[in-house]
Amino acid sequence: MADFEVLAGIHQGLFLVLVFTALIPTLKAKALVYQPTRRALAKKARWTLFFVWLSVLAFAGQLFVTWAFFQSFGWLYIKDKALGFLPLMVVPLLSVLFISLPRLWQLAAKLDKSKEKPSYIVDNPDLSLLSEDAAASEMAELLPSDNAQPSDPELVDADLRKVASAPELIVPLQASVLGSLTACFLQFFYPAVTLEPSILLLAWGVLVAGTSALWIMQSWRQQRCFRPGEWKPPAPFLRFLRGTAVLLLVSAGIVFWGNQALLASKLPEQFKMTDHTNIDTGHGTGLFAHAQSAHAGHDRASSAIQTVSVADLTGPREGEADRQFKLTAQKATVRLPSGKTMEAWTFNGQYPGPELRIKQGELVEVVLENKDIADGVTIHWHGLNVPNAEDGVAGATQDAVLPGEKHVYRFIAEQAGTFWYHSHQQASVQVRKGLFGALVIEPAASAQGADSSIRDLTAIHHKPKGEGATINGADTLAMQTVSPGTPVRLRFINAENLPVTYQLCGSSFQVVAIDGNEVNEPNLIANQALELAAGGRYDLYFTMPDRPVLFAQAGKGKTGEKGLLLSPDGRGESPALQDNLPLFDPARYGAPMALPFDSNSPFDREYQMLFDVAFGMYDGRFDGLWTINGQVFPYTPMMMVSEGDLVKMTFVNRSFMDHPMHLHGHHMLVLTRNGKPVTGSPWWTDTLNVAPGETYEVAFRADNPGLWMDHCHNQDHAALGMSMHLLYEGVTSPYEAGHATRNHPE
Repeated sequence: MADFEVLAGIHQGLFLVLVFTALIPTLKAKALVYQPTRRALAKKARWTLFFVWLSVLAFAGQLFVTWAFFQSFGWLYIKDKALGFLPLMVVPLLSVLFISLPRLWQLAAKLDKSKEKPSYIVDNPDLSLLSEDAAASEMAELLPSDNAQPSDPELVDADLRKVASAPELIVPLQASVLGSLTACFLQFFYPAVTLEPSILLLAWGVLVAGTSALWIMQSWRQQRCFRPGEWKPPAPFLRFLRGTAVLLLVSAGIVFWGNQALLASKLPEQFKMTDHTNIDTGHGTGLFAHAQSAHAGHDRASSAIQTVSVADLTGPREGEADRQFKLTAQKATVRLPSGKTMEAWTFNGQYPGPELRIKQGELVEVVLENKDIADGVTIHWHGLNVPNAEDGVAGATQDAVLPGEKHVYRFIAEQAGTFWYHSHQQASVQVRKGLFGALVIEPAASAQGADSSIRDLTAIHHKPKGEGATINGADTLAMQTVSPGTPVRLRFINAENLPVTYQLCGSSFQVVAIDGNEVNEPNLIANQALELAAGGRYDLYFTMPDRPVLFAQAGKGKTGEKGLLLSPDGRGESPALQDNLPLFDPARYGAPMALPFDSNSPFDREYQMLFDVAFGMYDGRFDGLWTINGQVFPYTPMMMVSEGDLVKMTFVNRSFMDHPMHLHGHHMLVLTRNGKPVTGSPWWTDTLNVAPGETYEVAFRADNPGLWMDHCHNQDHAALGMSMHLLYEGVTSPYEAGHATRNHPE
């Protein structure tokens, strides 16, 4: 959502602006005591006042943006801002407004009024706080005594130095800088700070301890300044050396902290997915509910449940398979239709891997053999709800298959629809290099709607690293001959990390299935673009007209030179792509029908997932991290369920990029988007794209026991922490992941 990105960008930028607008008056206020003349002191005080009000104005802008966030996107988008970041700036700013500002204002006003009057050095520390008339009266009484002597009216006397260096004037300004820096640090490094109370308490400890130390130091400084006839401002070079020393000390502290954080960020050498201390039972309430550690409760609950190993949750081990496939993972040089060659990792030497076609209800056996992929491979059946041991996730449901090894997958194809398969070992690398392929499960021969006359085509989009996008491995326009009047089912699969937008030009069409789930009473539509999540699938249906039909990627700079062109005679001019077409909306498409559950159902478990981006250390490197509830894998919460539970999940994307959330082993029913219920056909999905600023509520029935990944299918995001697991109570896993093992899931 563009509005979200604009507001979020302004909000982020204002944190940096607030640091500088707080720093400038603080530096100017500290320099007040060094002014040699009243005229210079008055000028510096007025500039300090100006920059204080500028800082207040910047903070008011931040409050306005926060309110705009709340009005547009709701409480979950400002919770951490309102309860975490802003109070760290509000408290020091209030002290500036009620303590520093009046003293600074009084000092500037006094100096302005006394420009034409003689000044006196008076050994009375309270005199400078009196009004002009009262001060004049006091001075008149003191003039005959030895305690008052006329002085140069242009020089700054000891009393003024005392006021200009008072902790009450200086320290609140310094505290505002410290509070702004702390809030800025949390915003960029711990954006979900209210989910980490220890971090929030540490931040307040830094603010309180730092302010106290600054008060003590400024009190000592004031005492040194208030020495009539003795004090001299330090030489500029000495002040430069002192500032440099402080900067070096702070830099050394940052380097030390960074090095310690770098070491602490190293992932465990080996660990089991099920040995998790950050357990979310889905029953928590309150501010810190989703950061709770309920491991002890999990142990008590599990003790009453019969345990089962993931390794035992297999498909049928006996009986002859109806379909048998062999997939060999191997490196190969692939020549694209354009003539370019690329070094790919392939199944059976093909890019993409061979399309697997199965009939619903068949027993399938797939033998995976690794020829020369050094780090090992697996096969995950994306969107297909197989038994847990067949899910193909290294370190969770199996060990990665190393070179020279084999692994056998066996499952019954319960669902019909469009799916795909890919390696789930180092997926951010292996899928991009080519270890993927299409998986189509056709309705059983006796199923209603099975029609052998349909031209069934697959279009799988992929973008290899360093190359342009391809369709079915082709980097040029592919052409097929289809006779007019032929019904066409086009199965569209997005195997890239980002959402892609395509157009079907030359014919009206229906979207008859989403992620392998049939749409109820699909409408006939035209002139709508199809934006598909990474990992998602749309099935399109149309009747071939007597003219060419183009299916190609749309967007800026796209010309239709790549894609799939269907033509009645194998020739013909390609239809032109159109600009600015509205996007197909699955939440408003098709007709409603009876549901097994909805938003008003009593849910057994409810989970909330906040998606953020943060800077930080991950596995020994500094990077931009993609977090779930403030954590990165393997420290993200483990969602616990019991078989039969009705589970609700709320996805909240507070980051700047799309997150296609993919839940293994289950299909989610989309209940609401941005607070509005789905009004079309029931929207069942396994890969839901959550765009920046979007909030979705989804639900599913926990009916497939095991240990299941729930992760962002932008594999780069998963590799940088955006992954978690769903675990059924009583399920264990014998497999381990980590640097010291063969398993590296993403």
